[in-house]
Amino acid sequence: MERNLGFEAEHHKRALEHISGVKFYVDQKADRVGVLTTEQVKHAMCQLVNVMLAEKRIHVSKNLVSSDPEGMRRKLREQMDTYSYQVKLAANTFQKEKIALSGKVGGCKDDICICFQLACYFTQLEDQRARDSIGTK
Repeated sequence: MERNLGFEAEHHKRALEHISGVKFYVDQKADRVGVLTTEQVKHAMCQLVNVMLAEKRIHVSKNLVSSDPEGMRRKLREQMDTYSYQVKLAANTFQKEKIALSGKVGGCKDDICICFQLACYFTQLEDQRARDSIGTK
């Protein structure tokens, strides 16, 4: 889950932690549930998903668990198509242009895309934790 200014990740944890097999990522340094999506994390998530897509390591199950599987596949596809680098030009020569990853363009949303990227990124974080715990890199 994305950790943001609110405590949605903590609320989800409280509501779902009793379900067998459900796990939550906890940021050990901040002692908070969820992945803090800084600019650096967003770039890492995006790069990882791009690599995984190029290597054909990502597949959406035909047995998607949802009240509207086809609608959810369509929304994921739309959000992934929209999610991109957004450039905001500097207002004057003393400012820098800003580049951000976002799918919130023209009223669009990117929640499903972010969730999808977090799922891919989370597996990398867990992989790293496992390697760190046995002392390898």
